Parts: sequence; C-alpha cells; structure tokens
Amino acid sequence: MLRTLPILTLLVLSACASAPPAANAIDAIEIREGACYGTCPIYTIRITPDDRYRLDGERFTRADGISQGQLPPGHFDRLADYIAAHDLMAFPADITPGNPAACGEGRVSDLPDFQLTVVLAERTKVIHWYPGCFGSSYRNDMVAARAAFRDTIGYQTLIARE
Repeated sequence: MLRTLPILTLLVLSACASAPPAANAIDAIEIREGACYGTCPIYTIRITPDDRYRLDGERFTRADGISQGQLPPGHFDRLADYIAAHDLMAFPADITPGNPAACGEGRVSDLPDFQLTVVLAERTKVIHWYPGCFGSSYRNDMVAARAAFRDTIGYQTLIARE
C-alpha cells in the first residue's frame, strides 16, 4: 500500500496539471476599415481559428462584394497572439473624437476608421479607433496593431486595389 501511494499521488497531481481548455479562447477576429476622404478600401474581414476568412469588400477593394477563402496555416493564431501579447483586450472600446479622454487633443479628419472585434465564447470585445486621434496614448499601439493585422491577413494581395 505504501508503494502505491506515491504513484497515486503522481497520477492525481498530473491530472491536476493538465490545463483545461482556455476559457478565453477566441472564436473569431474581425477587422473593419471604413471610409476616408479618398478611395481608401472599405471592408470587413472575419477570420476563424481554422484560418478561414469571410471578406466583405464594400468599396475600393481588389474585389468588391463577399468572398471567402483560407489564409495560410497559423495566421489566426498570429492575430490572437498579437492581441494577447499587446493586451488589446484592455484597451478602451472607443478611441475616437467622441471620447476625448481616449482620443486626446490633436485631431485630424478624413482618415479611415479601424475597428477590431474579438469574439470570445463569453463576450465580444470591440475597439473602435480613429487614426486621426494624434493625441491618444493608444495611437502608437493601434498603428502597430493595424500594420501587424494587415500584414498577417495579406492586405496588399487580398484587399488593396492593384
């Protein structure tokens, strides 16, 4: 009996060490960019954990309308890792001129807005950012996030006009 006690203890401890499924597992990531004064692409793209996407090219995109496809393996994980590594879930939902505390003092108009939606099982986080909020303490982080997301989804080949 004394010999089996250490083995049972190890089995119990190893069972406890197994990580349960992540409670905050991301179900989808959606990126939307809006209109500007010129011909900026207006689109929404939704990416799921299997790296599939649904693109709604509203205007000024490579192909206007709805399209679906597959990103290279691991691209969704790259987006999710970026969100976690830069703590974007803690950012305010409204970083626009409508929220002066987050937008700051310096503002420029006629830029395309950017919206990030992170869909989790238990909630949805939306960050609406206006790049013209030059006085925002979140500006540099959001500029970097937009660039990283565009790079990951293949913005130049999938969305931008030739």
